Amino acid sequence: MVGILIGLDVHKHSIYATELNEDGNIKEQYEFANSEDCWNEFKNRYIRQKPEIALEVSTSGKYVTGLLRDMGFSVHMADPSKLPVIYKSTKKNDKEDSYKLARALHLGALSEVYLPSAEIDDLRSMVRYRKSIGEEITKLKNRIHAVLTRHGISIPASDIFGKRGLRLIESRSSVLSNMEKITLADMLERISDLKERSSSIEDEMARHTTGNNNVNLLMTIPGINIYSATSIVAETGDINRFDRKEKLASYAGLTPRQNQSGNRDIRGHITKHGPSMLRFILVTAAHSLIKYSRKMKMKYLNIVRRTGRNRAIVAIAGILVETIYVMLSKGVEFDDQIETLTERKQKSMAARSRNPVRNKSLEDTVKLFIQNRNRRKTG
Repeated sequence: MVGILIGLDVHKHSIYATELNEDGNIKEQYEFANSEDCWNEFKNRYIRQKPEIALEVSTSGKYVTGLLRDMGFSVHMADPSKLPVIYKSTKKNDKEDSYKLARALHLGALSEVYLPSAEIDDLRSMVRYRKSIGEEITKLKNRIHAVLTRHGISIPASDIFGKRGLRLIESRSSVLSNMEKITLADMLERISDLKERSSSIEDEMARHTTGNNNVNLLMTIPGINIYSATSIVAETGDINRFDRKEKLASYAGLTPRQNQSGNRDIRGHITKHGPSMLRFILVTAAHSLIKYSRKMKMKYLNIVRRTGRNRAIVAIAGILVETIYVMLSKGVEFDDQIETLTERKQKSMAARSRNPVRNKSLEDTVKLFIQNRNRRKTG
């Protein structure tokens, strides 16, 4: 690399910069505030010189990277765990860290992290929030199961939170104390509210991805709906950044660990590197896929005989992610799709995209929060 190189050690309120000249020698080191005025000064100082800028991945680092790219700078976001070993010294401070980044950039030894577009970043926030809602629902359901079990209440229903199951819970609640009934009612109300929120978030996904070719292609896979399709697109980003299907599988953490030495080649459990959200969606989709796709079910059963169910479903998730790579990179539909099911999902997506917005605006929510807070204080 030639030209000016800058390493930035980014914090919430401050930035430390190291500027290297073309020879890789320190030209200047200085600190400035993480504020709009200071960034405007930074832009005016460097934009014409077109420097290469390096900074570490972090919450503040992602914000600064997006800000600098919007300004027109060439930015490199580094993975701190993969910085050269020679820079992992015991000496660590803002000044030293900014120098390490600039120096690694000069040597071409900077391992970069993919920075998604603003659109993909928004989708990621949405799908990860949707997942957190699901996790909260699961926790509440487990607590309800615990209350029922503690009092020997058994509900003979496939889904105790369905209509029949809830009626049975109500009919057998006489053994519960009054406080436990209140707690149980509150948990059920929260589950109902969370499911409503989950549904409204999925409506937003439908609105944001209507016309997205990759989402439509993924929904031709049995077991993948608007939520899982949007999640896969959000977590993979630009499919063209992977040059082959094995790279995407590795990014998803679905490739086995390998220990090779001489004639020995030992393969263990999957690496679980990369976004856990993507693995979660792929494994969940694999469970549904083997129910709908005869070809995938046969593969699953063959693997089960050798390794057991848990490893087999993970193996199907690995096959699925490689299949997804081929689909998205070539723009083709799933070859074992169920056309009536695909059509039904697409109609549902179109209908959900037209649903009225159910989420309150941020302004209205803040007002309501303040009103409730004042009411509690005066109550």
